[in-house]
Amino acid sequence: MPLRRRLLFLISLVLIVCLIGGGVLTYWHGVRKIDLEMSSAINVGETAMEDAIAALAASNDGTHTIGRIVVSFNGDRHLRAKLLAPDGTIARSSSVRLPTDPAPTWLYDLLVSKPQVVSFDLPGEYKSLGRLSIETDPLNEVSEVWEDMKLKLIIVSAFCSLVLALVYVTVGRALRPLENLSTAIGRVAGGDFQAQVSETGPQELAVIYKQFNEMAEQLARVEHQNLRLHEQLSTVQEEERAEIARDLHDEIGPFLFAVDVDAQTIPPLLMRGDNEDVRERANAIRQSVGHMQTHLRAILSRLRPATLVDLGLSHAVDQLIAFWKARRPGIVFEMDITEVSFGAALDALAFRIFQEGTSNAVRHGAPNRIVLSARRTENNRLRISVVDNGTGLKATASRGFGLTGMRERVTEKGGSLVITEASGKSGVVLVAELPITPSNPILAHANDDTRAGAA
Repeated sequence: MPLRRRLLFLISLVLIVCLIGGGVLTYWHGVRKIDLEMSSAINVGETAMEDAIAALAASNDGTHTIGRIVVSFNGDRHLRAKLLAPDGTIARSSSVRLPTDPAPTWLYDLLVSKPQVVSFDLPGEYKSLGRLSIETDPLNEVSEVWEDMKLKLIIVSAFCSLVLALVYVTVGRALRPLENLSTAIGRVAGGDFQAQVSETGPQELAVIYKQFNEMAEQLARVEHQNLRLHEQLSTVQEEERAEIARDLHDEIGPFLFAVDVDAQTIPPLLMRGDNEDVRERANAIRQSVGHMQTHLRAILSRLRPATLVDLGLSHAVDQLIAFWKARRPGIVFEMDITEVSFGAALDALAFRIFQEGTSNAVRHGAPNRIVLSARRTENNRLRISVVDNGTGLKATASRGFGLTGMRERVTEKGGSLVITEASGKSGVVLVAELPITPSNPILAHANDDTRAGAA
């Protein structure tokens, strides 16, 4: 059931209960009022009848006087006078004034009990005529109660209708933004993160609307960032493929050609029995294969660094420096790593940072010196830095996919990554700090000697 209908149902139920309670009180008040009015009327009528009978002795025409006594009660609202014959039949009776708007029969039966009756004996010479009596007739009083009930019913009905209307309108206005919120949630679920709702209404709901808008904006930013990162990832993948293709062509291709040439010359040499030349060609083939193996290991070290860090961070960085020295002999690399290993998880993440920082520096900064450092700080954190003396931050892709991914990984580990320009705007300083926790234990003893490498 919708919330608006539920509220209206509950309020209507409360009003109905109140109406029933009011009806019971009205019934009790009506019965009490009728009883009081009838008792008062019978007392007044009894006094009047006694006075009339007392004056009957002085009358010259008693029979006519008795008739006038009965008629004198005509038009009374609550009493009816009767002259009862000795056999109990009604010889004469007064008429009660009828109400302009008589009450329904069911209400009369509900409120009225037996009428009150008082009988009066006539003086001695008139006893043969019978006797006088008065009895209550509450029809007019019941009609008054009916009028009061109708007025109260109209007032209560108007009040209940007004209350329900106000509740309907108020709740509808308060819940209308919830309907908009439901629609907006459906749009967000469908991938439309531009959905917004008006931050109006009760304070409690306005807070929810505001938080939803903030959530939608955050999702929109994340979606935009994901699209941008996806585009950058595609670009980086293409660049990586192109670079691997160049490496295979430039580094492996010539040696494959040399192996092919040497292998083709061996059969003629064997036919001539020139074993010395065959041995030289075989050695040349082995050297070519050795060169190809070296270059393949370098390529694999870029694609699968985990196999390198199994021997420790220091060893993995040595291989990384060797890879870049072979391609950029004009760059001087220095390594300052105080411990062989900081744990498998930290070693892998640190190597990724070194790999990405070095790659960015070489590709975008045109440096001639790069320093790679990893040290444990006094507050038990691993401080990783890549410093180059290249063209500076403006020429460095500081917001590329690789560094963005590194920043996310570092943040997930409770660390931080900051990229700043070196003093004098000649180079870039990349600094990352990671907590060394029990989940990242030190697997190797500290190495107090600074390991440095220079080209």
